Amino acid sequence: MLCLGTGSFGTGLPRAAAFEQLDRFYERGGTFLDTARVYAAWIPGGDQASEKTIGAWMKERKLRDRIVISTKGAHPDLKTMDIARMGKAQVRGDLEESLVALGTDCIDLYFLHRDDPAVPVTEILGMLEEFKKEGKLRHYGCSNWKLERLKAADREARRLGCEGFISNQLLWSIADINMSGIGDKTMVAMDGETFAYHAASGKSVMAYTSACRGYVAKKRQGLPLAPGLEAVYGNPSNELLLKDFPVWETALRAGTASIVLAYIMAAPFPSVPIASFSSLAQLDQGLAAADTDIPGDLFEEILRSRRFLYP
Repeated sequence: MLCLGTGSFGTGLPRAAAFEQLDRFYERGGTFLDTARVYAAWIPGGDQASEKTIGAWMKERKLRDRIVISTKGAHPDLKTMDIARMGKAQVRGDLEESLVALGTDCIDLYFLHRDDPAVPVTEILGMLEEFKKEGKLRHYGCSNWKLERLKAADREARRLGCEGFISNQLLWSIADINMSGIGDKTMVAMDGETFAYHAASGKSVMAYTSACRGYVAKKRQGLPLAPGLEAVYGNPSNELLLKDFPVWETALRAGTASIVLAYIMAAPFPSVPIASFSSLAQLDQGLAAADTDIPGDLFEEILRSRRFLYP
């Protein structure tokens, strides 16, 4: 399964182009969309542009009951990223604003976009369960939470007898990441310990930046990279990865973009890559990943080569 990332919808990708992508995605069998309350808030006039664009498309196409919506709240104010926003009134406000923007009365999967370690997980779960009972969300998950906090929340959910976080959304791709090159230090990336926890527990993962912002595909084609990409992905580990891609492409009869996303889907626990595309052609390439099967032995071979999992 592929989840369509919509962070640029209504801003970097104008409404008409966003509608085209949503139409193509749905026509090809895609039903899972990911957005967030904070998306495009950094652009003047862009507040909630992504959610509003999705809401307008679902209303115009009359497709709300056929689409699975994942959105996120509890993100710090962009001007004060060091100040958490996990108060009940704050999260409720984010949730209700998302409901209005999306034109729906219930979010299918609601993520807490960041954590506040000062707030006990019991309090956070209680808040989310209250929203669930009110019918404002069906399921909930966490995004950019440290592993120890996720484990604590899972233990508390078992004690309380509630569903708890059904998914963990974090930074993960086939390419090794230089965390020193990531500007937002509140982001949390997949690592070996987290991978092992998901493999043991079976808890699902949604991987954002799963296509590593086109780094592998562009390097394979010799295309220019966006500013800052080398700082994030330029390392010896990924140079070795790039050398192996021609062999995998031949063996799998698949393109680079498909293998990059299929790698996430091949994990030994439910894993959904979130991917964004700048054109319909790119979207078609991404959708082909759903038809690309990476055998378990190849997945393990790639996994063992990844520095961030096996330092």
